Parts: sequence; structure tokens; C-alpha cells
Amino acid sequence: MMTRTIAVHALLLSCLVGCRQDEIVAGVTDSTFVSTMTALHRITNDERRDSAARAVARDSLLQSRDLTPEQLERAGRALGNDPERALALWQKIRREGGPEAPR
Repeated sequence: MMTRTIAVHALLLSCLVGCRQDEIVAGVTDSTFVSTMTALHRITNDERRDSAARAVARDSLLQSRDLTPEQLERAGRALGNDPERALALWQKIRREGGPEAPR
């Protein structure tokens, strides 16, 4: 029984470590960055909204994802130090964003 408990704890620990490995900065994973940047781009390009409505939508989006503009900025700076990762994420943003995605 003790060996099984240790094995379960080791598995949980490795999952936690593995999950944290794809963080760009604390609290911002690759998938969070991609989905958030894609959504922010859509909000910015939504011509049905005026600038005030866009700002409210951006703030709401970040709050719903428990993110701050500063976290996204830190993630962007961190990606500047990892060009291959940045390129891969940018390509995902473009794919997920559809035809109006940033180029």
C-alpha cells in the first residue's frame, strides 16, 4: 500500500511539474497566451464596438482569465528571449484567429 501511495504522489508531482513547464511566466501558459491574444485581437478588430466598448471587453476578458496586462507584457518579453517558441505561438494565434488574425 505504501509503495502505491508513493507512486501516486510521484505521478501527481510529475503532472504538476509537467504542467508548469509550459508556463511562459507565472500564471501564463502557452495555451492561455494563445487563446487570450487571439480573443484580444478579435475584440480590437470588432468594428461594431467603439473604443470604450473595446476597452471594457478587453478588461472583462483579462479578468475572466485572471490575467493582468502586465502578465501578458511579461510573457511577451519572455518570448522575445525564445524566438522559436514565440514563432510557434504566433503561428497558433494566426491559425486560431481566422482570416483577420495578425500577420
